[in-house]
Amino acid sequence: MRVKRIFSLFLAILMLLLMVSCGEQSVETTDGEGEQPSSEGNWRDEIRDSLPSDLKYEGETVTFLVRNNAPIYQYEISCEELLNEPLYDAIHYRNIDVESRLGLTIKSVGRPGSFEEYQSWNEILSVAVLTDTDDYDGASFYMSTGTALTKEGVFYNLMTLTKEEDGYFDFEKPWWNQSMVDELSVYGALFFAGGSLTITQSAGGVCVFFNRELFNEKYPDEGDASLYQMVRDQKWTIDQLTNYISNCWEDVNFDGVVSAGDVVGIKSLVNVTGKMDAWIPAMGLDFTKIDEYGEPYITLVNSRTVPAYEKVNRVYNNPGGFIPNTALPHEETSMPNGNVLFYVESLGYGAEMKASTVNYGVLPLPKYDQEQEDYRTCFENSASALAICSNVREDRAAMVSAVLELLSAESYKQVIPVYYETVLKGQYSKDAADAEMFDRILNSFVFSFGFAYSSRSMGNFGAIFRTLTAGYDLQQYIDSNKDYWDEQLAILLEALDRAS
Repeated sequence: MRVKRIFSLFLAILMLLLMVSCGEQSVETTDGEGEQPSSEGNWRDEIRDSLPSDLKYEGETVTFLVRNNAPIYQYEISCEELLNEPLYDAIHYRNIDVESRLGLTIKSVGRPGSFEEYQSWNEILSVAVLTDTDDYDGASFYMSTGTALTKEGVFYNLMTLTKEEDGYFDFEKPWWNQSMVDELSVYGALFFAGGSLTITQSAGGVCVFFNRELFNEKYPDEGDASLYQMVRDQKWTIDQLTNYISNCWEDVNFDGVVSAGDVVGIKSLVNVTGKMDAWIPAMGLDFTKIDEYGEPYITLVNSRTVPAYEKVNRVYNNPGGFIPNTALPHEETSMPNGNVLFYVESLGYGAEMKASTVNYGVLPLPKYDQEQEDYRTCFENSASALAICSNVREDRAAMVSAVLELLSAESYKQVIPVYYETVLKGQYSKDAADAEMFDRILNSFVFSFGFAYSSRSMGNFGAIFRTLTAGYDLQQYIDSNKDYWDEQLAILLEALDRAS
């Protein structure tokens, strides 16, 4: 089976070589910071972790609680068996390397943890920690629902486990989401993090898939290459997307209304809520910002908020858009079926498109206008975050930090190349320009404190773009809830201060 791993990494190297011409990448190497990576071999291997080479543990087992409602959640931390699937087999071999180097065993315990089941999942972890059992050393949890456990004192302060303190975390390394670290570090404490190890964050990046052949048919004078160039020129805006959608509808069944089977500019399900939050940063808005004293404050409410919402609303309630009247999708109108021009989804949707004959492309979510500095992407709030249980004794916590640091480093080197360069680009993507767009999307990730805590600790203010019904007065909703949101933030900060 090692041959399969070598072959996967070989493909990853080939893709990386092809990508050198798409743009420069600045990385930290063993020869100094900011140098251009070598074109020979996998340049990720040149970035060394900070763990001592002689660090060994004598047969310890480190156990994580994870969600098991989908393979991508269940196998993020550990995949004990070969599944004959490149991503999960890469994780399997990654863990063999980490276990061998540290002299221990990594184990995952899966429990149902979908949105409908999060309360029972949270309770399992909370009870185990607060009753001081030794069931779990850490967890990979549903971010928007699990963050509330921070207030209960369930999570360890990761900042006490850095290489400068009593552990092995090196949050300046590229395998950590630096935006998460910066935004979530409050009162000198960081209770959860993410990065290359949390593959669900990459898979959950919200973007725009489009049907290239349908675009060329509808807009022959422009052609699909113009969309890529529009992104490069910083001219891909939400108004441009709306214009394309509005001029796409074909009334295939001649019933005079947009209905199943028609050719449409965009398809939206009634349960689009999981993607709507991503429009907030895409429109240049922030859920929260950090003030000069290191405390977060709500910034979502400003003069641009309502105009941005109105632009987003016009995308979905559009003459060329199709919104099914039930929660069940109408497969007669779908991206794989070939009669939808644009579809807002997460990068992981490429897995569903793999078997389709549709020649599709991918773009970042558009900007508010051309004056906005750059494209901004966030992942779905169902993505995983990593935590260490607060009841773990200090010496053991250091060991868990070593495990997470090395798992993250090896994910960056072994798993991300398989998932991203090989799987996404090699199998999902059908054009070199799409590989460039994938780079742009993942390199444009932004994160904020409010995004992490809004759902269960701050009055769900981050969901204000989710209501698409006519007559929804966003400004009135904001005015009537702003004081409540501020109160909830104050309560949360008090709880985090105590937990610190």
